[in-house]
Amino acid sequence: MKVVEKNNPVRGLLKEEYQRCQEVLAALSEKAAKYPKGSLNLRKKRHKGKEYAYHYLVAREEGRVVNRHIPEAEVPVLQRQLAERDKCRKEILAYEKRIAYLEKLLRLPRPEVKK
Repeated sequence: MKVVEKNNPVRGLLKEEYQRCQEVLAALSEKAAKYPKGSLNLRKKRHKGKEYAYHYLVAREEGRVVNRHIPEAEVPVLQRQLAERDKCRKEILAYEKRIAYLEKLLRLPRPEVKK
């Protein structure tokens, strides 16, 4: 934008916002990494006329899908942790969009994404 190029105070504010967003993004990524990975599922089985239900966590580990049984007492805690992780992910996406917009305004080179 021409306003950013000609106005140094505006450019300085945008650079500060860019740095702040990167710091928040790093903190959010670190926080999200502490939560368990995967998805909580409920499986129902029938055996001898009775129906049994149990929870399990599905996640990828080293390229394989792993199902881990979750005791009934741990389900509420795990649900809260997964909800917090999803909340962090949404915030991370918002900050990534904001950073991309600021990079565009400041005409900064976009870092390469490794897959």
